[in-house]
Amino acid sequence: MKGLRNIYISLALSFSVFFSLVLLLTDAELWTVAPSHAYGLIAFTAADVAMLLASLVGWRRTADIGVYYGVGKLVVFLGDILTAPEFSSTYIEFAAYLFSLWGYNGLLASQAAVALTSYLQRRKTRLAQTS
Repeated sequence: MKGLRNIYISLALSFSVFFSLVLLLTDAELWTVAPSHAYGLIAFTAADVAMLLASLVGWRRTADIGVYYGVGKLVVFLGDILTAPEFSSTYIEFAAYLFSLWGYNGLLASQAAVALTSYLQRRKTRLAQTS
């Protein structure tokens, strides 16, 4: 039962890995124009896999870290829009490009899901401890 404690967090992290891989494998612009962003996404994907493994083995701190991890990654991925000038693009044009990628939208949603499921698990655990 210990490994099932974080099942929803694990599912959200799995989606994060999936959408990261979708972007890495299908977005040619990422590799052509912004390889540093691609390498950063690889690092985030590796961190997701580590968090996923921790979640699957039932590590108790997964929910505590997951809240900040999910929110932090969501901020970083939305912050990508602020890098538009690097690519000779306006913020609006670059945002439109990013939001046109279903993999990017899925990645954003999965970060929100990681944060939300982690928060709910943390709350559930704390309520159980006070009962």
